[in-house]
Parts: sequence; structure tokens; C-alpha cells
Amino acid sequence: MAPEQIAAEVAPVVLAADVRPPSELESFPGSVALASAELQPSGGEFVPTPPINAAVGMRMDLMGAISQGLAENPDLVALRQNDNVGRGVLGVAQTYPYNPFVQVRATPYQDAPGEGVGTVYHYVLLMQRIELAHQQRYREQNAASSLSQIRWSIHAAELQNVGQSARLYFTALYQAELLNQAEIAHDYNLLLKNTLEKQLDAGDASGADVEIARIDAQATGHQLRLAHATFEASVRDLKRQLGLAPSADLLLTDQLTGLNWQMPLLIADGEGNPCQRHDPGLISNWAASRPDVLAALADVDAARANVSLASAAKVPDVQVGPYYQRSRDQSTYLGLQAQMDIPVLNTGRPLERQRIAELNQRTAVWQQLYRRANLEGEAAWQRYQLAYESLKESGLDHPFETPAALQGLERQFQAGEVDITRVALARNSILQRQRIRLDLYNELAQAAADVIATVGLPVEQIVE
Repeated sequence: MAPEQIAAEVAPVVLAADVRPPSELESFPGSVALASAELQPSGGEFVPTPPINAAVGMRMDLMGAISQGLAENPDLVALRQNDNVGRGVLGVAQTYPYNPFVQVRATPYQDAPGEGVGTVYHYVLLMQRIELAHQQRYREQNAASSLSQIRWSIHAAELQNVGQSARLYFTALYQAELLNQAEIAHDYNLLLKNTLEKQLDAGDASGADVEIARIDAQATGHQLRLAHATFEASVRDLKRQLGLAPSADLLLTDQLTGLNWQMPLLIADGEGNPCQRHDPGLISNWAASRPDVLAALADVDAARANVSLASAAKVPDVQVGPYYQRSRDQSTYLGLQAQMDIPVLNTGRPLERQRIAELNQRTAVWQQLYRRANLEGEAAWQRYQLAYESLKESGLDHPFETPAALQGLERQFQAGEVDITRVALARNSILQRQRIRLDLYNELAQAAADVIATVGLPVEQIVE
């Protein structure tokens, strides 16, 4: 395959420019302008690697990936069906068990001396169970709390899905940048090898230098293949998270170093007043409103309703209703009949103790989950602060071009005026600096995904 063909197939997928019309860009606020290219190769061959599928497919930016994951992730789609179950349970609990029963007895064949033919002894009994301790109210409370727990659990899964989608998207962007850097390094080593081979033919280079250049070119070729495989694996992981088929065409329109990263403000109250970021109480406020913590709190409410229901069950229900009877002497009786259980051995106290133990257990789960949410939130926030400050202090948050001095060394090397060692050291220093820059951005991106998933901050407050 010709070098121009490989370059045309690889480059558009690694760092694709966003060429959508303005009307479409308005519906995707997460799309950003790409930074200028860095460390452009001087020319040369490409190692023959399997080309990335650059066919026109689904274009995906950060917000698009998050929306796709929320809509099509298989686990979320299945989990959302629990809401219908919870609403059905609530509907059952809100329906009072008004099911009166009727009992009829008739004895047309009987021994009734002195009575005429056709005398029939019979009675009719209609009774309804009445709950005296308001069990209906506690059943409704339990079902409503269970529905709330289901919905908060769905929100918790959605929050984790947002964090995981962002993490995998950032990872794919990072691997794309590494692939681009590996291409640059390999292209440069091929250029050195070709130049030294020409100088060897002209008698201006030694065979040892040429052999070293060939080994370096072979090594960077292997690194390029590995970077390509790692990038493809990261894209497959992202597709699985988004509910896309492995064969689907996915085009990433963002660039990791081109996203606008920012330090969000933590809000302490409902008035929107920004407070100091290092205040632990701010993280505590965010942790208390995390969906999984609220789901555990709803579970506590459901357990409390179960305790009330068990306590109410200690009061026996009463069955009462009208009674009509006609005896064999043709006497007619009309009145009321009532009955109830007498709690002798089963007083309901064991079930009440069980429900109280369940309430204590779920309360402990909620308290420990809240504590863990605080610890996770503080750790994620400190990690993001450190990554953000490290990037700013390094001075690598702005794109840089190949220094003019290095370009001059390359021209002098091609003219045979400078030794290869100086050019190689200078170029390796630039590539190492670029790798450090990518690592700093990757750490910031992974820390941002942690903050999104553990603190619950909106994505647009962290990256645009």
C-alpha cells in the first residue's frame, strides 16, 4: 500500500476535523475546535499496518457519546424496566383489599314434623375484613419508598454510565494521540534511515550508523503496530459501552489536548454563592445528594414502613357483615356477625423484631454508603485539583511546534554537516516532552471522569 493511501486512511480517524454544518453544531454543544497539529513529520514512508476504517460513519463528540450511552447502553435499558414494576407494586398497594365473601347454606331435605311441603332451612352470610391498624397506609408508604429506591438506583446507574462513557471516550482520545505520536516517531526514524543510506552510498556515513538507524526504525514500527492495536481496543470498549456493534463506524471528532478543561466551582447553598473549593463540607453536600446514597435512604424509608406494618399486624383484623337466616320452624333472623383472631402464641412480636433488625441494617448501609461517598468524592476532587494544577504549572497546556533550532539541525544533518547523535537527542527530547504533555492531559481526563462519577458534577462544568 502506498504511503499516501495509508496516511489518508489513518489520519482522519485519529484526529478528525469537525466539518458539520452550523445548524448541526448547535445541537452538539460538546464539540470543540481542534488544536493545531504538532510535531509534523518531515516526510518518509509509513510502516504497513492494518488501516483504521475511515469510512463515513457515526461522528461522535463527548456529549454525543454520553447521550448515546444513556440511550443505548444494554444494562441501562434493562434496568429502566424496573420502574414499571415499581409502579405496578404501588398500584397494588393503593388498592384496598375490599373483597367481601358470601356464604349460603340451604337444606331442602330435612325432617320437619308438622311442617308442610316446601319448607327450606337456609341462611346467607356476607362478611368483609376490616383492618383496624391502618395497614393500608403503611403498605402504600412501603411501595412508594420502594419505587423511589428503584428510580434513584436508575439515576445512580445513569451517573455511573456517564462517568464510564466519559472515561472510555477520553481513553480512546488518548490512545489516538499516542498513535499519532508513534506515527511521527516512526516516520522520523525512516527519514533518518533513508538519509543515512544515501550518505553511506556517497561515502559520508558509517555502516554502524546506518545499522543503528535501521534497528530504530524497526523498533518504532513495532511500537506503531502496538499503538494501533491499543487504539482499536479502546474504540471497541467505547462501542460496547455505547451499545454499538463492533463493526460500526465510529469517528471521534474531539482531541484530548483540544478540549477546554476548567476548574468548576462547588456550590454550598441554593443561592448559587461559590465557596472555597477545599472546604470538606462542600463535598459532603454533593455526596449526600448522590443517587446511590438517596437510593439507600429510600430503602431505609421502605424498611421503616415495614416496621410500622409489622406493628400494625399485631392488631387482629375484624371480619364483620350482615347475617340472614330462616329456620325450619319458619322463624326469620336478621343481624350482624363478627369474628377475629385471638393472638395467643403468634402475637406478631417476632416479625416486628425482624423488621426492626432490617431497619437497623439498612440504616447502617445508608450511613456507611454516605461515608464512602464522602471519601470517594474528596479523593476524586483532590486528584482532579492536582492534575489540573500540574498541567497548568508545567506550561504544557498550550500546543507547541517543533523548535526552529531542531529544524535547522535536520537541514544540517541532511547536508552532512551535523552528526546524527545531536539530531536524534534533540528529536527524542521533543517527543518525550510531547508524551509528558499527553500523559498530563490523560491524567486530567481520568480524574475528571472520577469527579463526574463520584461527586456528580455536571460534565459541562468540567470540560467543554
